[in-house]
Amino acid sequence: GPRVVAASGVSDSSRERAVERLGVTPTRPEDVVAKSDLILMTVPDDVLPDLVSGLAGTGAAFQGKLVAHTSGAYGLAVLNPAIRAGSLPLALHPVMTFTGREDDLRRLTGISYGVTAPDMLRPVAEALVIEMEGEPVWIADDDRPLYHAALAGAANHMVTLIAESSELLERVGVEQPGRMLGPLLGAALENVLRLGISGLTGPVVR
Repeated sequence: GPRVVAASGVSDSSRERAVERLGVTPTRPEDVVAKSDLILMTVPDDVLPDLVSGLAGTGAAFQGKLVAHTSGAYGLAVLNPAIRAGSLPLALHPVMTFTGREDDLRRLTGISYGVTAPDMLRPVAEALVIEMEGEPVWIADDDRPLYHAALAGAANHMVTLIAESSELLERVGVEQPGRMLGPLLGAALENVLRLGISGLTGPVVR
């Protein structure tokens, strides 16, 4: 639906992706704000506060524009400098892990988004997520840190556990640990999502 009119990026790879995937030549962040009705701030968590405050400090034209960030850890307060400049704030966090590769785009379809917005903007936020073929899930502003901790703990802990298991299997001569672990872990994931802690089996239960 929405038409991409401008983009900005710092790294060479992000600027190249803007050209290849969005069809726009990267420009300055304040120029993106000036040209856009909806501004998406899709930067790492530790960069977001300085980006918002820096843009507001330049006098960027936020008045009456939707400003959305995609951070799971932050709620609406991180957008306060833009809000004071007249913007309409949204937090739209895609519940997915991204590696910067081509398959990231395919992973967007059908996923949940943690949505936080002022009550008057809730229909707008939910409509944007639905347009992206996502499922909006409302997260209260005060609950964003706990929400993010739950997601990060699940995804990151799983990666470290499986990497360690793969390394141990390689030590005992298993040439393709992923092939061995795949069916086991798939069944374990299905069990825990369906049964919760009752899905535990094996030595832990015994």
